Amino acid sequence: MDLKNLIPENDTVTVTLKHPGNGATLQNEDKTDMTITLYLPHSKDYKKQQHEMTNRRLKEMASGGKKDFNLTAEELEDLTLEGLAKTTKEWNITYSGEKPKLTLTKAKEVYSEIFWIRGQVEEAISEAMDFTKP
Repeated sequence: MDLKNLIPENDTVTVTLKHPGNGATLQNEDKTDMTITLYLPHSKDYKKQQHEMTNRRLKEMASGGKKDFNLTAEELEDLTLEGLAKTTKEWNITYSGEKPKLTLTKAKEVYSEIFWIRGQVEEAISEAMDFTKP
């Protein structure tokens, strides 16, 4: 066994969105599948975004003279949404009748409002990270 064989081959995962009720693949008006591509946790791009968020939070704590790291539930939810939005590489979705450009604000809006997408994304990331299956 060579440890190099246990390194993931991909830095991203593409999630094909499924209808939360019947599991059918969701399609855009142009008949393309709705997809979201995300950076995986081991990738440089993912780590960069996580480091930026953590560093920002640490600076906020230091500048305020806080000794405790206390987060409210609302702050934790916002950080989770921001992390998901910032680690989204691209998407091909229809939202409010249009194919929106991927921006941090729009991604947070979509992930917040269309809450079930997060479950599909998290499942796909988990499966992609289980690369050691025979």
